[in-house]
Amino acid sequence: MHLCDIKLITNTMKPLLRRITLNPECSFNVRKDTGEQVYSMWHHHPEIEIFLIRGGKGIQIVGDNTANINESCHAIMVGSFLPHTIVYNNEPTEKNVEAFVIHFDPTMFGTTFLEMPELKLIQDMLKATSYGLLIQGEALVYMEQQMEAIYLADYPMRLFLLLQMLQKIAVNKEYEVIASAGFAGNFSSRDNTRINNIYQFTFDHFSRDISIDEVATQLKLSRESFCRYFKLKTGKTYIQFLMEVRIGYACKLLMENERNVTEICYACGYNNASNFHHQFKMIKGKTPLQYQKEYFKTAKGAM
Repeated sequence: MHLCDIKLITNTMKPLLRRITLNPECSFNVRKDTGEQVYSMWHHHPEIEIFLIRGGKGIQIVGDNTANINESCHAIMVGSFLPHTIVYNNEPTEKNVEAFVIHFDPTMFGTTFLEMPELKLIQDMLKATSYGLLIQGEALVYMEQQMEAIYLADYPMRLFLLLQMLQKIAVNKEYEVIASAGFAGNFSSRDNTRINNIYQFTFDHFSRDISIDEVATQLKLSRESFCRYFKLKTGKTYIQFLMEVRIGYACKLLMENERNVTEICYACGYNNASNFHHQFKMIKGKTPLQYQKEYFKTAKGAM
């Protein structure tokens, strides 16, 4: 990593914007990397990323989520501009870390291809990558084989194998969302359904007081009907969702390190610092300052 990149990270902890170079003979990028520590830069990019690693041990950061990884196979899918990295704590070994990485533009398939009913599951999954997806179960076993096959294939076959892999993962649905709604939320490209209208309204107005009655009015429902509807669709109350959005956004501001905790409290829609600290600790298990301190310590290991 260049000295200027290190200074940028240590000064603001903002993710570096990576530029992915495409081979003119191929519509997406696929590569294999090996080494003691591969892909350990805190970064983001406009492309969707599919990342599979073997032999790495440490902490993976995706958005505002941190998770331990071991030396077995581990795979994620990351959407546009969602920051991510791996901080390694590998013990000295002759075994190198091995990673297969695919980057592709979300518009690579055009405006109508993914609209076909046969590909709806792929379309839904790619939208969900805006939060990052952890691949699990049989889908992970299949993906480990398929990523290497894509890397070894000629250019025309690579596209076919990529679609095949995406379809398999989408059908199995053996993945879970990684980052919080408040950190990664962007519903501008989602279907204009009733629930997503509420999501969008929340992201537009979470920095001020929002009453349940006001939100219910957006769907022309009574307060009681709205509460039942939202709980049925999301499995949580609207107040829980709003709290997650605000705390997720607070995590993002803490990472940027451009405002103090009091300023962040008000920027996230709280008018009471005590309530902000209480809800932050309830969701993240630590105070805002503890979260920020631990984040800086972990992220600096990615330099």
